[in-house]
Amino acid sequence: MGNVYESTMSSTKPVWDCHTHIYGPYDRHPLPPGAVYAPEPAPFDALRAMHRSLGITHGVIVQAACYGSDHGALLDAIESAQGTYRGIAVIEPDIDDAQLAGMAAKGVRGVRIGLMSHLGNAFDAGRVRAVIERILPYGWHALVHGTAGDVVQAVEAVGHLGATLVIDHMARVAVNDPGMTPQLDRVCALLRNESVWIKVSGVDRITAGNLDAEQARPVLERLLAVAPDRAIWGTDWPHPNLSYPVPDDRALMGWLQSAAGDDSVLHAVLSENPSRLYL
Repeated sequence: MGNVYESTMSSTKPVWDCHTHIYGPYDRHPLPPGAVYAPEPAPFDALRAMHRSLGITHGVIVQAACYGSDHGALLDAIESAQGTYRGIAVIEPDIDDAQLAGMAAKGVRGVRIGLMSHLGNAFDAGRVRAVIERILPYGWHALVHGTAGDVVQAVEAVGHLGATLVIDHMARVAVNDPGMTPQLDRVCALLRNESVWIKVSGVDRITAGNLDAEQARPVLERLLAVAPDRAIWGTDWPHPNLSYPVPDDRALMGWLQSAAGDDSVLHAVLSENPSRLYL
């Protein structure tokens, strides 16, 4: 397989990074009081520069937990990008219709359902169902972000409602966890449902920063074998809330190229699949 950067940069098709966050500029988009974390500035201009360096043409910005319900930075960014960037919001079930319609008009295409305890979240089946019911009229999808057990509960709670569900960061299946194999089995079982997708991002998170971990490749291989036409990828730039050194985005993209093992699969994950989901 050729170099991923040569093949993607020469392509006329979109090349997607489906998981990023932005912070700031703080003079225009300050953090709210009591933010759950306070990252260094990482504005949209810096994100676009990183994407240009890797040959990435399109992106998805996920609302950062530290901004709470203030989507100003995200909406300004995707609106200015004129269709090449999409947004993922974080909403409460009681959000009004005008706000949802306004987000849709500016390029929001989904919501994130957070289940990670370190960000103050917990699984609540009723709340998850209520959020899904609010987005159904817009045709949006939902990212489900949590560990495997919580992800399985959430997908089982709302899978019958008809929304597309995207499992975030490979369900955080840690390769050094003795329970990894049964957790991965449960995630793969979910992916047999055609409405469930997988985001094969966060390899650094499941390996604690060790991209050379030999256990990581079989995780990706199994997920892609089950859902090659429903897999997308993202860098997770600028990599918030890590306990290990920030990974290099070029290395993350290179790991995907190496682990995917096939040009057709790589192009599906980087171009064809996300284009179906976001364009």
